[in-house]
Amino acid sequence: MVLAALLLAAAVAQPELDVALQVVPGRLTVQMIVHQELPVEWTSALAGGAPVSITYRLHLYRNRRWLWDQRLASHELVVKAQRDPLTGVFALVAELDKEILASGQESSQEQAVRWVTSPPSVEVPVPVRHEPLWLFVRAEFFTRYKLLVIPTAEGTEWVQRAIGETP
Repeated sequence: MVLAALLLAAAVAQPELDVALQVVPGRLTVQMIVHQELPVEWTSALAGGAPVSITYRLHLYRNRRWLWDQRLASHELVVKAQRDPLTGVFALVAELDKEILASGQESSQEQAVRWVTSPPSVEVPVPVRHEPLWLFVRAEFFTRYKLLVIPTAEGTEWVQRAIGETP
């Protein structure tokens, strides 16, 4: 009975990272949502006013039938949050490949965490005509440092999504 309940709970559990794709010719729109509980160090640093971020890594591969897969593109979406200790407002910035994609401000920590864990959609260019493609996505949280300079990363598992072939 207990085993059946555990199996049912595991089957209904949400994935750590949810990735939704919308394919248009020449462009791929990616929406990501983190369902994993954030590390305690990360949330306490955000509450204390330290700058924190979640890095979403996107790798696009071409699925070749007779050779190894070819990497077409790699993108990095860094979503940053920091609390202003004087006003208590959270400043939020999303950068795609070091270019600002979106920014905003939130008044509560819950809203700031929601903005960081479900960032704005990302548009990735893809070839108009292509063989089957694979998109790999992962979210990483940098929580602590070793020797004051080497970051320690915790993250989700890699999520793999297939993109169909276009004629």
